[in-house]
Amino acid sequence: MDSFGLGNLLCFILLHCVHSSSALENELQDLQGADNEGMRPSNPLKLIADAKSRLGAAYDGSHGSDVVFDVQRSTMNHVLNPVNPIVYDVVNVNLGQAYDNKTGKFTCPKCGLYFFSFSSLPGRGLQTDVILVKDEKEESVIHSVLPANSSQLSAKSVILDLHKGDKVWVKLASGNLWSRAGSLYFQGFQLNGKAN
Repeated sequence: MDSFGLGNLLCFILLHCVHSSSALENELQDLQGADNEGMRPSNPLKLIADAKSRLGAAYDGSHGSDVVFDVQRSTMNHVLNPVNPIVYDVVNVNLGQAYDNKTGKFTCPKCGLYFFSFSSLPGRGLQTDVILVKDEKEESVIHSVLPANSSQLSAKSVILDLHKGDKVWVKLASGNLWSRAGSLYFQGFQLNGKAN
């Protein structure tokens, strides 16, 4: 992977870690009854830009990626029944306009490697399957079987080799999902590009 791809991967991982850490803190405060909607990072692109500036020579900005998205379900917008796809209604970043908030699907605008991350916060004590799908093929699964009266925020990341027009989305195959303070999200980022 060239320095551009490595730099972008590091930036996206940083964004993901900050987002996940904030969501976990928010969930803990939700359980304690505190109002914390404002704790989610408000500008993911600024976080990426800051991380790129810290990378210095390891990041070559001349090949700038123009495909980045970060979407979530709004607070209390729970997913109570299996659905394919999940539609994330809050669009924080959609650079390149590849995510469609009406269908819940990401459509690849150009060939290359893409990094995706998605989360699950199952209803208490339920078996839940949240699946990342590429063109009807299941690529990655968050499977949860939790004891009664318990819930756990989980996240999973995957790198996919996509062609122009490929579609990627998240579906709930079983169980239900709770949406609190940015806990249900779907993110993607282009790592590098190819000719076709």
